[in-house]
Amino acid sequence: MSTIVVTGGTTGVGAAVLDLLKNQGHDLWNLDVVAPPSSDGNAFVSCDLSDQNSIDAAAGELPSSIDRLINVAGIAAAKEPAKVVAVNFLGLRHLTEALSQRMPQGGGISCVSSIAGRDWKRRFERIQPLLETRTMAEGISWCRDNAVGYERDPYTFSKRCVTAFTLLWAQTAISKGLQINCISPGGIETQLSPTFRKLMGSDHSDWVDEQTGGSASPKDIAEVLVMLATQPCFWLNGADIPVDRGYTAGMESGWIDFEQSPAMQKIKAKRGTG
Repeated sequence: MSTIVVTGGTTGVGAAVLDLLKNQGHDLWNLDVVAPPSSDGNAFVSCDLSDQNSIDAAAGELPSSIDRLINVAGIAAAKEPAKVVAVNFLGLRHLTEALSQRMPQGGGISCVSSIAGRDWKRRFERIQPLLETRTMAEGISWCRDNAVGYERDPYTFSKRCVTAFTLLWAQTAISKGLQINCISPGGIETQLSPTFRKLMGSDHSDWVDEQTGGSASPKDIAEVLVMLATQPCFWLNGADIPVDRGYTAGMESGWIDFEQSPAMQKIKAKRGTG
């Protein structure tokens, strides 16, 4: 039996992860800002990933030894752009670094990023200053001072940071005898879907779904996270795994032509290149 901590376990993908794990005999802990609607047999700890004090208090309620951390919690938008980055990346980083101190050799961490963050390397100069901050407080201060660089799309910015952090932290994982990986889903039908459709544009969102036959269910994504948490794949470290039913494969190998997407058509129209 493993002790597994899941952030964002009350709804969506996080809830699906806990549901898949519930009959496997693990000691399950759900960290979320919202309590589950009913007793589900899992331990619940209130945790606001935008607030370091809340994270530290939650960590203080967790067991002294933790085998797996599954970072699922995230938000798509907020009144203050810095909060999106705080929840999706800075809080994730702070919790990961704190709980990794309690993990025995062979323990592992999985993070949920997004296909929106897979181009992190091309945008590295934009995210590098934030990645180089040493504390959550320093990171939030940087975000507030530099909002002009990411406030138009804080979600994508934050997910680029998550993916880059995962790949960079893989070196630390080796030194600790741990593993860390992230998954990058495409569209998922959750409570965040309306916000994503608004950000992407409904026509472009529909076009993306057409390429792979629709959006994923939370369970579709959770199955991969559970595989990473429970299957013997320790040599898998520092991987960013697209979980999008082949959308990334199509983009990279050419059987999806992004030039024909509504988003590109709009860009061409603005440039007058048709």
